[in-house]
Order: sequence, then C-alpha cells, then structure tokens
Amino acid sequence: MKLIKYLFLFYFLFIVTIQSKANPNDSISTKYAKGEFVTFCQLSISANDSITNEVVNLFVKQMCNDIRGLFKWGLKDMGLANEKDELIIFDFKETSYNKQTGIIKGTGDVHVTGITTFRNLSMDTKLTQRSFKGGRREVRLDLATPNPFVRNLRSSFYFVPKATHRNGYLQVTTNIEFAWFFNVFITQKTYKTILEWRIRQMLKNIKEESEKRTKMLGK
Repeated sequence: MKLIKYLFLFYFLFIVTIQSKANPNDSISTKYAKGEFVTFCQLSISANDSITNEVVNLFVKQMCNDIRGLFKWGLKDMGLANEKDELIIFDFKETSYNKQTGIIKGTGDVHVTGITTFRNLSMDTKLTQRSFKGGRREVRLDLATPNPFVRNLRSSFYFVPKATHRNGYLQVTTNIEFAWFFNVFITQKTYKTILEWRIRQMLKNIKEESEKRTKMLGK
C-alpha cells in the first residue's frame, strides 16, 4: 500500500513539474482561406515594461535603417542573411525609411532552390505605430506595393504590458498572400517551414533581449 502511495506521489509531482515548464500562454497557429495565410503568435514575457518598450523601439529603428545591426539580435537565427535552406533562401540586404511617407523600402534576393532567383527584390511596407490606454502598443506593417514574392501583406505586432497580470505579452498577427509563382507550391505544410517558425523566432528574440536587459539592471 505504501508503495502505491509513493508511486502516486511521484507521478503527481512529475505531472506538475512538466506542466509548470510549459507556459499555456505561449501559442502559435495558422489558418488558410482563399489563398491567404493568417498566423497568430503569442509569447509571455517577464521583463520590465519600460525596458521591453525600449527594445521594441530599437527593433523598429534598426528595421528602418540598420537591417545588418538587427541581424545580430532581433533577426538572429531566422535564416534571413543568405543562410542555407531546403526550399527558399532569403538574403535581406538593406532597408531605408522615408519619414514623410512612412514607407520602409527593403531590398534583397529570394532564391528558390533549383528553380530560379529573384534578385534585388523590393519589399516596400508602410509603417504605422499606435499606443492605447493601459500601455498597449501596436507596430503595423502593410505592403505598399505588390512584388513577385508577395501580393498582399499586413502584420501587426503588439506589446501588452504586465498591468494587473504577472507577465506581459508579445503578439503578432500576420496576413500574407503570396504572388502567383510562389502560391503554386507553398502549401500549408510548406508555409510552416518557410514563415511560421520565423514569426515565433522574432518574438523569441525580442523576449530574450528584454528579459536579459531586465536581469542585468536588476529590475
């Protein structure tokens, strides 16, 4: 009887330990309808709110004018600097920002392994930012001009501060419709290997940088 009790206690502690390591607030999902992929990703973040805002500000600043600097932390481990990939190789080269129009002009190459290469592809997106009551903020990108890779794109990043919660949240909702050439062979399964994991990695990079700075400053 005692053995059964000990085994039950061990099993209970094991389950509790496993569940405590998995954060139920972290999630990612993609829906597909009428040629459009819609991805939602959320990660909880236990960092100081003001520091997280500073990190987000840095991300936006470098996204506009210093993409190479962003590769060192915000876009690291995302395979966007000509790293090898099984299907598509991205090589983002530079970005520039026009304050009057709010347009970020990005340039890079997209290599489709064994098929073709789109060189000096332009990705022009309009940047808008909004702040809400309670400290929530939005950074939004909308495709300004369709190109051979993407026909339509809108992506909204949200930082939801701690407020009354234990943790804050980083969220991204991305709607993307590929141009005809890519739409032919990018299936829902392929999409996960090309873009879905990169969206989560971007949030993970922002989360880790914010939490690292919070820890360093003891806040």
